[in-house]
Amino acid sequence: MEPLKPPPTFKVYTVIKQTGLLLTYVYSGSNPSMNFGPGFYAARQEAEQVRTFEMLKDTTESKSLYHVYELEIPNPAYQE
Repeated sequence: MEPLKPPPTFKVYTVIKQTGLLLTYVYSGSNPSMNFGPGFYAARQEAEQVRTFEMLKDTTESKSLYHVYELEIPNPAYQE
């Protein structure tokens, strides 16, 4: 029996708010998976929920655009 090897990369998700040419990270204070820092989410579903909440909260006339990005990050625990 051999132990499971860690994957070489893992995926994190982020939500970016675009207002004209201004780009900012979106993060919720109630994010349970703050493992990756504010503005990053462990699951796509979390990022999609944050985007939906932000779109519903946005009441300005010039509606901002919200983008969800998937980032592939090298796993520091991986060794060849």
